Amino acid sequence: MESSGNPKDVVRDHILRKLYEFNQKSRSPKKVAVLHSVLAKAMKDSYGYKLQEVASNLDYLIDKGYVKVVTESRTFTTPSGTTQPSERRTYKISAAGVDRLEEASLFQQTSVGAHVNITNINGVVNVGDGNVVNANFTDLSRVLGELRKHLASSKEVADETRLNVLSDIDGLVAQLQKPTPNPTVIRALWEGVKGAAIVGGAVDLVDKASHLIAPFWK
Repeated sequence: MESSGNPKDVVRDHILRKLYEFNQKSRSPKKVAVLHSVLAKAMKDSYGYKLQEVASNLDYLIDKGYVKVVTESRTFTTPSGTTQPSERRTYKISAAGVDRLEEASLFQQTSVGAHVNITNINGVVNVGDGNVVNANFTDLSRVLGELRKHLASSKEVADETRLNVLSDIDGLVAQLQKPTPNPTVIRALWEGVKGAAIVGGAVDLVDKASHLIAPFWK
């Protein structure tokens, strides 16, 4: 099966899920955010991750907007009696992070939509949530979107397999954005997606997609 090629995606997913866990267990909005030391200990206890792994991947999630930094200004008094400013930084899952986990998807900014806009410019159309595909492949794009949504919440597919297959579906959609998609890439990606989709109980969607993707086999 084709994979995302980046094992750090699993670490990032675990960090986001741990912050989501803190979010769900908190009894007060003010206590949703946690100190870096608290997160690092939780990640080590749950997954055995080192401090460096947590720090680098947490930074990535912050840059992507899945985690928010909460900065609280404080002051402290030195032994000499002077008052000095101090900052307390804590971390919490953002709204975008919650949305992503509740849809159970990889670290992609958009997902395949189920409706097609009327806009058609030079043979390219906007599909659903802003994805752009070749006008010849809108039906296939819609079916892949349905398949992605199904697999995202499937309990039959292991977490790591789901991360890989959702990435492969995104790769297929990326090919459909091109005026001339690469048949070799599409075939390779689809073989991996198809196997996981069958295990995940999406046989009907596999049949639909296989029919629409068949021209790439010619």
